[in-house]
Amino acid sequence: MKNVVVVDTSIAIKWVLNELDSNTALALLAEWKRKKIVMLAPVLLAYEATNALYQKVRGGKITFDTAKEGLTQVILTGLQFDFLQDPTLGLRALELAQNFSLLATYDAYYLALAEREGCDFWTTDTRMWRSVKPQISWVRLLEEYSTT
Repeated sequence: MKNVVVVDTSIAIKWVLNELDSNTALALLAEWKRKKIVMLAPVLLAYEATNALYQKVRGGKITFDTAKEGLTQVILTGLQFDFLQDPTLGLRALELAQNFSLLATYDAYYLALAEREGCDFWTTDTRMWRSVKPQISWVRLLEEYSTT
C-alpha cells in the first residue's frame, strides 16, 4: 500500500463532529497517523468543511463556536493540502465528472488527485462510490474499514 491517501470532506467532518460513524473515521485516522500515512486533499476540502460546519450551525445542530473549533481541528489534523496550480487536475476532474455522470465536479477533484498520486481515495459518499466502483478499484468507502 502506498503511504498516501486522499481524504474527502465527508470523512474529515466525522473526525470533529459526533456522527453515526465518527468512531470508524477516528480509528482510520489513528491508523493512518500510526503508520505515518500522508493524508492528502485538494484545498477544496477546507472550503467544503467550512460550509458543512456552517450548515450545521444554520440547522441548529451545533453552535457557532463548535463550528469554529471543528474547522480548526480539521485543518490541523495533519492533512496536506494540494495547492498545485496545474490546470490538468481540473481538466481531469471535469472528465471524471462527465464520465461517471457525477452531480458536480467537486467529488471529481478528489478522484483526480488520488488518480494522479496513485493512491486510495476515502469517502462516505455512497452515491459517488457506487458510480465509480465498477471501474475504479481504489475508491474506498468508510464502511469498508474494519476496526477489528
